[in-house]
Amino acid sequence: MTVGMRIRQYRTARGFTLSELAERMVPPVSKQALSKFEHDLTTPRPTTLAAIARALEVKPSQLIAEPRYEFKVLAHRALKSLPAREAARIENTVRIELERRLGLMDVLGLEHKNPFPSERILVSEVSDAENAAELLRSAWNLGTGPIANVVETLEAKGAHVVDVDTDRSFDGLAVIAADESGERVACGIATRSEVTRARQRMSHAHETGHLAADVTEGVDEEQVARRFAGAFLYPAAAAREEFGTRRSRITADELFNAKRRWGVSIQGILYRLHDLGILDDSGYTWWCRYVNQAGWRRDEPGDEPPERSTWTGTYAHRAAAEGLIARETLAGYVPEVAGRTAPADLDRRALMKLPLEERRRVLKAHAEEVADEYNRELDREWLEADLGERGGCDG
Repeated sequence: MTVGMRIRQYRTARGFTLSELAERMVPPVSKQALSKFEHDLTTPRPTTLAAIARALEVKPSQLIAEPRYEFKVLAHRALKSLPAREAARIENTVRIELERRLGLMDVLGLEHKNPFPSERILVSEVSDAENAAELLRSAWNLGTGPIANVVETLEAKGAHVVDVDTDRSFDGLAVIAADESGERVACGIATRSEVTRARQRMSHAHETGHLAADVTEGVDEEQVARRFAGAFLYPAAAAREEFGTRRSRITADELFNAKRRWGVSIQGILYRLHDLGILDDSGYTWWCRYVNQAGWRRDEPGDEPPERSTWTGTYAHRAAAEGLIARETLAGYVPEVAGRTAPADLDRRALMKLPLEERRRVLKAHAEEVADEYNRELDREWLEADLGERGGCDG
C-alpha cells in the first residue's frame, strides 16, 4: 500500500472530504495537492507528511508503514443503502482498527487465531444454516444453553469485535485478514455501537454466520446469515422444549421470559419460532401486527445496554506493563490513560517515601520514558526538517 493510499484510507476513516482535510492543514495544503498525493502523482515532503498526519490525528509513521496484512470485506449488510462516503468511512475504520489490534498482538508475540474452520461449513439451502450453527457451537464447546456474553465469546475464540459510531442505518460488517501467503489469520466483526443488547447480539451472530458458512451460489446469503444467527443464539432443541412443537397462540409473558433467558429480542424470538414451524402463520401475523401497533419495532420493553469489548484495554495495558509500548502509545489505544498521572509525574518527596525496590522500578520507568521522548523528538525534528527535496507538491 502506497503513502497515497494510506492517506486516503485514514482520511475516509475520519470521514473527511479532501476539502475538509485541506481546511485542517497547518501549514496550508490545497485540495488539489492532497488529491495528487492520494493518487500517487507526487510525493509529499516530510514536513507536509507530518502536517497531514497532524490533521488526521495519526503518527507520520502510520502513513508510511507498509501493512503486514491484507484486509477484505467478506460480507456486509446495509452498506449498500448508505452514502458512499459513509460506507467507505465504516469499512476503513474497521480495517484500521483490526490492523491496530494485529499490530499489538505482534508486539506481544501472541499467536493469531482464526476462530473458524479452515473449510467453511457448506450451506446448500437456507435451512442448512441450522446445522451450521450447531456445528460451530459444538466446535466452540458452547453447549446448548444461552450464551452469556456474545462479545466475550467471540473474542475468546479469536475474533475481533469492533464498535462503529454511526447514526446511519448500519447493522454489521465482517472483515478477514490474510498474511503474505494468503492464509486467513484473523477476522473482525463490526456493529453499530449505540444499539440495544438484543439487537447487537443478533448482529454479531449474523456476521458470524457470514464468516462460518460457505453458501452455495444462488442461495440468499443474507437469509442464511439470519437463520444462522437465530440458531446460534437460540438452538432449535431449546426452542421446542420451551414452546412445544406447534402453537397458534403465545403469550407476552412467554416471549419476555425467552428474551431474558436467551438475550434475543421479541421480534427475533418470533422470527425463530416461525422459522422452526412452532408458531403458525396466523399466530405469527397477529404478533407482527401487535409489535407494530405497540411501537416495539424500535423500542422493546426490557431492552438493555449493549455488550462492550474489553480486548484492546486488556492487551494494551499488558504491553505497557511489560515495557513493550510507551505510555503515549498506550493512550492511543486507551484514551483515558492520557489524563492519568504517570510514574514520572511523582514528586521527589513521594518518591523517597517508597520502598527501595519500588523506588528503583519507578526510576527505571522514568528513564525509559525520557529515552522514548528523546527518540520521538529526534523523529519529530527529522519529519519537520526541510530537506530540500524536489518534485513534491505542497500546494
